[in-house]
Amino acid sequence: MDFELSEEQRMLKKMVKDFAENEIAPIAAEIDKSGEFPWDCMKRIGELGLLSLLLPPAFGGTGPDKLSFLMALEEISAASASVAVPLICNSGVSRQILEHGSEEQKTEYLPAMASGERLGSCAITEPSGGANWPFTIQTTARLEADSYVLNGTKCFTSSGGEAELYLVMARTDLEKGPMGISGLIVEKGTPGFSFGRKEEKLGLRGDVSRELFFEDCRVPTANLLCEGILPSVSREVATLGMPGLGAIAVGLAQAALEAATQYVKERPVASGQMLANFDGVQCAIAEMAIMVEASRLLVLRAGAMTEPVADLTPGAMAGAFACGAALEVTSNALQLFGAYGYTTDFPVERYFRDARGLMIVSWPMEVRKLVIGRLKLGLPTLAPLGPTPPRPGGA
Repeated sequence: MDFELSEEQRMLKKMVKDFAENEIAPIAAEIDKSGEFPWDCMKRIGELGLLSLLLPPAFGGTGPDKLSFLMALEEISAASASVAVPLICNSGVSRQILEHGSEEQKTEYLPAMASGERLGSCAITEPSGGANWPFTIQTTARLEADSYVLNGTKCFTSSGGEAELYLVMARTDLEKGPMGISGLIVEKGTPGFSFGRKEEKLGLRGDVSRELFFEDCRVPTANLLCEGILPSVSREVATLGMPGLGAIAVGLAQAALEAATQYVKERPVASGQMLANFDGVQCAIAEMAIMVEASRLLVLRAGAMTEPVADLTPGAMAGAFACGAALEVTSNALQLFGAYGYTTDFPVERYFRDARGLMIVSWPMEVRKLVIGRLKLGLPTLAPLGPTPPRPGGA
């Protein structure tokens, strides 16, 4: 497979790298320390057109160009993964509106999301269940005249309280199980919609996560995005969300590798030797570099696949492998720094904490592997977690 970049993609990659190094990296530690949403960075990201890469020109976009989007995520996350995560959140919602929205919804929401004027977030997870949400979701939307009456609670919602638009998953038909889940576009400020506490997280601290509460929240029927939206959301997670997290993981791992490489070349040890002169250190750097490059290739492969994507496996593999590799690479980088790596004087401890968070967000690692296994075995991916019942006839 040819991953040769076009001239436009090379120019974009350089532009994003310069932006990340000059405008994000200098404040990355402060974003992490404060735990505040990086609004200044997001506004600049909108101005640079990075929120529009997955949308067509008709709705304010410059794409769709998934490969460029993933490369942008990698470069931004090398400076701060907290700044990169809201891009996935916004893009996931805009892609669902593009696929399922009415012309009125597309015209009203997509140009503003492409420019960064209005950010989007997907509200799925609830206190009653996480990865198995299609079977445990309690939020309901009852049709009443010209509105849906929304009741329920969401938690760990990325960009919670910061985004203007929320794609809320709710049960509109209790008898259809997972296929009775619909997506509703709920605007910030809608009566009956409020926010709870902000989570104080170990890593990805600039990716603000909050609880969402819906109490007899009336949402116009015109804001119904799709009934039976579960297959589309699952496909979007596998084809964009997982490679997107993989791209963030590659950026983190690359930053940790570069930091460790520079450190061991400058760290003196006994007899005037630098740490880099020792065989064990050289092997550790080699293993880290191999994992980074393998992760990058998996992400690029997923990004290069032509839409619509029929095979979900490459995207799921990219997310699973790259996030696991990032945790190992950042851990090894911290180890090479020794006690210094365990302090906030160097960024490797932040890289490690952020990489640990990537193992949990969206689909946890165990679920990613489960999905890959089911895809390879030809088993239904939307079945409940646990033993998968055999298909009729033994298939």
